[in-house]
Amino acid sequence: MNIKDLIVISLILSIIFWAIFHQMASKYINSNEILKKKIFGMDIYKKKSMDVSNIELVVTVVILINLIDFFSRNYLENFFKKRGCLIFSNINLETSIYIIDHHKKLWNYIKISILFMILIIIFTINFWTY
Repeated sequence: MNIKDLIVISLILSIIFWAIFHQMASKYINSNEILKKKIFGMDIYKKKSMDVSNIELVVTVVILINLIDFFSRNYLENFFKKRGCLIFSNINLETSIYIIDHHKKLWNYIKISILFMILIIIFTINFWTY
């Protein structure tokens, strides 16, 4: 086995693990009625699954909220004072704090998924340079 074979194996494993954790985050979002109601403001998706674009929007909102909160909760307050709405009209400071405090499992799935996405990029670059 040479180095390119190891890179390809690592790339395939990273893709598989990224897909698994991304799917776990999607399943979490689809199965959590309270989260969907908090984000959309009403029961649009009550007992129905969401489409892919709305799941990705929810993931994007969770990433943005948690990254801003990572630096400072004060920055999060200032962010919502300057902007009326984020992507969804129901997202405000109280909703974002609720998401941060009560949906840590979703945030962990997203962080692990991001880690594997970074590994996919690194292994792809290494594959083409060797």
